[in-house]
Amino acid sequence: MVLLKGIVLKIPSDGSVVESVQIFVEKVGITSGVSEEDATGLSIAVMEVVKNAMEHGNGGDPKKAVTIYIDAFPGRLQFLIDDCGTWQPDADLGHEPGEGEALISSRGRGVLIARNLARWLDYGLNPEGKTRATLIWPLS
Repeated sequence: MVLLKGIVLKIPSDGSVVESVQIFVEKVGITSGVSEEDATGLSIAVMEVVKNAMEHGNGGDPKKAVTIYIDAFPGRLQFLIDDCGTWQPDADLGHEPGEGEALISSRGRGVLIARNLARWLDYGLNPEGKTRATLIWPLS
């Protein structure tokens, strides 16, 4: 296991980079001691938050960046995912699975998926007052 510190990825809000970033996150997880099976879940959880940041926080504008800060600490990996939006504490962030047509929709599930896969996910504001998601993944 290697404790990686201070990794910063700044990516455009462009869906074409998602797969490459997902592979990178999976490799970071494995390098840090996450099992290969769990690393897939980790990468999916992180990428659901990143895609949410691209679409909702940055409005899909490729000129607006999503910044991912990755740090490994004893016992956990931490991902801070910042976008250019302003988080609203009362906004619906995928806590409810929906009803009727919303239940079978392929949209609006990113945060719910990430919350179910991650061990800990929370939203707030970064020091600049923009949206920050914090995702914690335990290391064994």
